[in-house]
Amino acid sequence: MALNWFSPRPGARRHAALPIAEPAKPNGRALAEQGPAADAAAVAWPDVVRQLGQEVAMSLNAAAEQLERLNRLEPSLVRSLIPVSESVERARQAGMAAQHVLRLCEDPPPQQRELLNLADVARAALTARGDWFARRQVSVRQGLAQTRVYADSSMLYMLVDELLMWAGALSSDIAVNVDKSARTGRPRLRVAAWCVPTAVPDTVWRSMRWVLWHQLARTVGAASQLTMREDHVRVTLSLPPVTEEQLATGIEESVGPSSVSAVIQGCRVLIVADSAQRRAQCLQALAGYGLILDSAEDMAQAERLAAQHLPDAVVYDQGTNASQIERLRDSLLQKAGTPAAFIEIHDDAGASEFQASTVGTISTGYVAAKSLNQALGPALVFELCKVM
Repeated sequence: MALNWFSPRPGARRHAALPIAEPAKPNGRALAEQGPAADAAAVAWPDVVRQLGQEVAMSLNAAAEQLERLNRLEPSLVRSLIPVSESVERARQAGMAAQHVLRLCEDPPPQQRELLNLADVARAALTARGDWFARRQVSVRQGLAQTRVYADSSMLYMLVDELLMWAGALSSDIAVNVDKSARTGRPRLRVAAWCVPTAVPDTVWRSMRWVLWHQLARTVGAASQLTMREDHVRVTLSLPPVTEEQLATGIEESVGPSSVSAVIQGCRVLIVADSAQRRAQCLQALAGYGLILDSAEDMAQAERLAAQHLPDAVVYDQGTNASQIERLRDSLLQKAGTPAAFIEIHDDAGASEFQASTVGTISTGYVAAKSLNQALGPALVFELCKVM
C-alpha cells in the first residue's frame, strides 16, 4: 500500500513496510482538497510558495541576527532564550526548504553524474553534521560498506544530509547504514530513527524537510521505502545499480591518489569552511589518500582543533578572514617549528584548477572550487611535499 507523504501518519498499519509513493507535485492534492473555490481562483502555487518562503526566511534571518547580536552582548540572557532561538531557526530552515523544493520542481539543476562511493558521501555528511548532532545530543550508529553509485555528488550529498537532519529531529538515537540489497543488488542507504512513531508530532513528521528530501530523492532517481515499527522508523533509499559502461567511464575520468601520495599518508589536514557542503566536497576529494582529516565551520573552531592536534596542512575557503588565517599560520609555525601547508579554495569562475605556492617561501596554494574533486588531492601532495 502506498503511503502518500502529504497524508497523516497511519495508525493501525504501522507494522508493515510501506513503499513511499513518488512525490506528487504540490499543486496536485493540495489544491484538490480545497474544492471548486480554489480551482476557480486559479491559485499559482509556485508564486505562493516563493513569496511565502522569501517572507519567512527574510523575517527570521533578521530575528536570528538580532539574537546573535544579543548573545554577544548578554550571553546569560540568550541562554534563557534557547527555545526561542531554536524555534526561529526551525522556521527559518522551513522557509528556505520551501524555496528549495520550488526550485527542484520548476527548474531542476543540471546534474554532473560521476562514479562515487556512497559510503564516502554518507561519511562526509556525517562528519560535517558532527557538531549539529552533538549540540542536539543525537547519537549516531554507522555501518558503511563500500558501495559504488553513479550520481551527481552535490545532489547526492544534499539528499543524505537532509535525510540525516530529518531523522535527527525525530530521535536522539539514529542509525545509518550503506550496503547493497541482497535481493536486487541495488546500492542502498538506510537511516533509522529509534522513537515511538505515534508520539512524533505531525509538525516534525511532515515538515518541509520531509518534503525536501523526497523531492531530492526523486531528482537523483532514488526509490524510497518507509518501514515503521512500534519503536523505530526506517527509511531505505535504493539507487540505480552502476552499469558496466558507467563503471568504465568513471574509471577513465577519475583522478585518484597516485603512488606519489604515499609520502603524505598519516599527515593531518584541517579543512575550514562555513559551508557544510564545501567541507563534504573536500572530505570526498581527499578520501583514499591515507590522511587524518579534521573539519571546522569557522576559525574559532579551527583554532581549537589546531591547538589539540597540530595540522600539517590547512585547506580553507576564500571567504575566510585573512588576518585569522595568518594568525593560525604563525601559531602553527611557532608550535611545530616547521611551516604548515596552506591551500585556499577559490570560487572565481576563471580560476585555474591549481596554482602552486612559490617554492622556498611560506606562501599559499590555490585550488578552484569547480575542480575540487580532481585538483585538491594532487595540490595537497605538492604543498605537503614542499614543507616536509
